[in-house]
Amino acid sequence: MKKHTIFLILILFSLFLNSCKYDFILPEVVPPPDNNGEPISFATQVAPIFSTGNKCTACHKPGDKSPDLTAANAYAQIVPNYVNTASPASSKIYTVPKSGTHYATISGSQAAIILAWITEGAKNN
Repeated sequence: MKKHTIFLILILFSLFLNSCKYDFILPEVVPPPDNNGEPISFATQVAPIFSTGNKCTACHKPGDKSPDLTAANAYAQIVPNYVNTASPASSKIYTVPKSGTHYATISGSQAAIILAWITEGAKNN
């Protein structure tokens, strides 16, 4: 009887140890954008992120939610209110769309372009 009890305890203990499983979700590693040494262009690289597929501009347009991210008004609306050149990674134009809690999200490569643009000084080029 004693052997059966020990055996049963060992089986229950091994089931307990094997029942817990955690799958690690690794963050997406995105290399910095390679722009061949040229600065990131707001007009051709950053602004299209907001308007492609009517992603952000579906809500952020004239007369709707602020900031207005249409191509004609985006730069004036987001700089300096949503851009922090002293701490680029804390800029709202970078953190909010990639947070996953916002209606429209951006990909890791798009976020890298925005961060690189802010790091370069958020120029209207």
